[in-house]
Amino acid sequence: MSNDNFNKPNDAGAKRVERSIRLDVQGLRAVAVLAVLLYHANGSWLKAGYVGVDVFFVISGFIITALLTERSGKVDLAAFYASRVKRIVPAYFSMLVVVAALSAVLFVPDDFAFFFDSLKSSAWFTSNHYFAHFGSYFAPRADELPLLHTWSLAIEMQFYLFFPIMAICIPARWRLPAFLLLATVAFAWVGYRTLGGQRDEMYFSLLARVPEFMVGAVVALLMRQRELPQTLASALGIVGALLLAWALLAIEKQQFPGFWAIVPCVGAGMIIAARRGPVSTLLATAPMVWVGGISYSLYLWHWPVLALIRYYTGQYDLTIAWLLFFAIASVALAWLSFRFIETPARKATGLVRQTPKWAMAAMVVLLVAWGAVRINASLVVPLPVELTRYAAPETICHGTQVGSCMRGKADADVAALVIGDSHAAQLNHFFDQVGNEQGVAYRVLTASSCVPIPGFDVERLPTWAQKPCRDQIAAVAKALPEVDRVVVAGMWQYQMQSQAFTKALTDFLSATAGANKNVVVLAQVPMFETDVQRVRRFTELGLSAPLTFNREWQAANQQVKAIAERTPGVRFLDFSSSSFFAAAPYEQGLLIYRDSHHLNEVGASRYGHYAAQQLQRAFDQPQSNVSLKP
Repeated sequence: MSNDNFNKPNDAGAKRVERSIRLDVQGLRAVAVLAVLLYHANGSWLKAGYVGVDVFFVISGFIITALLTERSGKVDLAAFYASRVKRIVPAYFSMLVVVAALSAVLFVPDDFAFFFDSLKSSAWFTSNHYFAHFGSYFAPRADELPLLHTWSLAIEMQFYLFFPIMAICIPARWRLPAFLLLATVAFAWVGYRTLGGQRDEMYFSLLARVPEFMVGAVVALLMRQRELPQTLASALGIVGALLLAWALLAIEKQQFPGFWAIVPCVGAGMIIAARRGPVSTLLATAPMVWVGGISYSLYLWHWPVLALIRYYTGQYDLTIAWLLFFAIASVALAWLSFRFIETPARKATGLVRQTPKWAMAAMVVLLVAWGAVRINASLVVPLPVELTRYAAPETICHGTQVGSCMRGKADADVAALVIGDSHAAQLNHFFDQVGNEQGVAYRVLTASSCVPIPGFDVERLPTWAQKPCRDQIAAVAKALPEVDRVVVAGMWQYQMQSQAFTKALTDFLSATAGANKNVVVLAQVPMFETDVQRVRRFTELGLSAPLTFNREWQAANQQVKAIAERTPGVRFLDFSSSSFFAAAPYEQGLLIYRDSHHLNEVGASRYGHYAAQQLQRAFDQPQSNVSLKP
């Protein structure tokens, strides 16, 4: 995302480079960053606004190649790397410090643990690897991760490490064919891997983005000391703009980067190569150049602002007031960063004289990181662990097998098999309570976001959740013949969005009940718009934090109820409107939720005590279609 040039550490060189800045390229940066902002603000506003990042990579490849190859003399690698550090690091680490401080205040401890891991990877410019393998059901949503955007800056820094050496080692006459070949082969490889189901891995991979840098490098070498005729330049710019516009409006994210990444990269390359014409003139207008000038800081700051707003509100779709705050805060922070951090750091000369300032800045970063952990834990009195989780993860069969997966009376025979996603996993203590009261045991097999039944559409799950889902589907298939009672629970609000799942559930209930097994389907528990643990923290901090019900779960419960009622032998048990949830997220004054839609250990145990008799009656009732709603 950086947009400065490689300056020799002397005033004459700096002035010469400043004069050579391409205003149309600055304007292209504005297009790229505005596309990213629109997409991040709301993904429906600009379908493929994320390709703005790829445009940045093309621009970086162009600028760096031009700077490394424009001189006939030996390239000063030390000066090059020093210029990159001055250009990127000060504003970047300033952002990290501020975001770490804010996150330490706002984030509940479990969420801050995820944030702190991302902070460490961001500080080392390896966050692309961290986020490529990031996955946890209970982590904040991707749009609530304040440092998610640093993956692209990590890739850029990694590119800067090896590319100058490669450019120096390749003889001048071989650079153009070498870069062109590298771009072609790399695009083909990325396309092949993406078609092979490796999209998530490719998205955050430096190797997958190398061909995008190479497009810019090829343009820099082709157009060095060349200027196209006016007519050709105008046509090239218009075609490039049309390609880029089509890419922003039409590319499907599921197919990206892949072969489709060629389109916006070639479009950006054509615009850069044109240099003249109506498109270049438009890009070189004062407003576009101004936005392009602050584009690096704007990219740095906009995402943390947006992520922290979403973390606080619990909503992806923001109100007009929050969107205005996002826009004003992002531009204001970007301008302040550009004016008081970027510009002074870029113009600073004499590395030896700057050493004390760099050392002091490093100390500030370390102190903030050290203090953030302690501040996060001390601002609000922590809740007992049993109120912050639904079970100890190492003791339950959630995506894996842990012992016999038994809950309830330890030495009793298995009375029923319990299956489902995390909304079944939250019932481990529920079935401990029910089993102990009834003198029986339950076997609980669950997986994140996955109801482990035949035909479940595993492909829609995040990559990290797919193998555990398949493993639990196999485990359920093996355990099912050994029981004559089955309990199914799920986050129906999520699951029923899939037609494939709806069919799989219908078929499973019909087949299981048809095999003379008693089947009980539990309704989804009430869900809130925001995480109750976060609301508690915000309230303790004196911040306004209203808690309202999400209503989508009710419609989903009705859908599942309809399937159960038309399947003989299946009972639908719904406690969502019962007295137990009348004061949710509290029950008799005690917090029973761990987040917006899962009960905690205490809540699950109390729920089990409340529901035990009804569950027993549901199993003992003769074959019937009638749902039970206490």
